[in-house]
Amino acid sequence: MRRRGFLALAAIPPAMLAGAAPALAQFDTLTLKPIVKAVREGDEDKVRSALLKGESANQIDSSGQPLLMVAVVAGQIGIVETLLKGGAFPDTMDKEGNTSLIRAAEKGDVDIVEILLARNARADVQTRQGATALSIAARRGYAEIVRALLAKKADPNKADFTGRTPLAYARQGGKPAIEAMLRKAGARE
Repeated sequence: MRRRGFLALAAIPPAMLAGAAPALAQFDTLTLKPIVKAVREGDEDKVRSALLKGESANQIDSSGQPLLMVAVVAGQIGIVETLLKGGAFPDTMDKEGNTSLIRAAEKGDVDIVEILLARNARADVQTRQGATALSIAARRGYAEIVRALLAKKADPNKADFTGRTPLAYARQGGKPAIEAMLRKAGARE
């Protein structure tokens, strides 16, 4: 019965589906696995329960994001910790090539950055454009995140694909305190 309903939905031309977004969103929430639904809802107890029932912490939600990244973007510290304890890989990338650490650095979420680093998230992973969490934090002026990344041996000289280093981003953004931290960590011109 479910299969028939899915096949019927798949047979609908895309032009006809344009006005059906609310109905499809409802259909989507009805077909989600319990852990995906629990992460979206921010329900830490349900996430824990789903993990105890054997669901994988490394699933991808319907938008193509790893569950860990969904929790990171939503700032759900408890769920981030639960997923990591449940076996979530901290360096899994989304369809845009970002890791959870990069997303946390973009948001300026020091607590989640520290949790991910404590769970051995790689500090020097690059996006498709070559940016690292350190270059993002330096550009945005997030001194505590820069400090945490440098403490985990993030490379202060790792350039993006345009050749800009975290030091160049800090200088360009007018962040002298971050420039000083990067220079102390060995950043070169």
